[in-house]
Amino acid sequence: MSIVTLLARQSLIARKNYLQTQMLQNSALRRGMLDNISFGGGYNLAEISARETAMDLENISASSELMAINAELSALSNYSSGNKMNFLA
Repeated sequence: MSIVTLLARQSLIARKNYLQTQMLQNSALRRGMLDNISFGGGYNLAEISARETAMDLENISASSELMAINAELSALSNYSSGNKMNFLA
């Protein structure tokens, strides 16, 4: 595997780890809102709904990016295993 390919792979894995951490933090925030008796520390239902919607949109965005990263990692692995497919196409 070339240095450029290894660096690209390392960068993709770092981004993937960051996105997965972000999704876990969103999940923890959502659980925290539900565990709190006052539903979010005194926020009204409209604010809670807005926060929940924002977290859902972040999770959708992160999930989409994770799918793209997984596809790029797969293409890199195919490229390095001898199948010289252009992974940047």
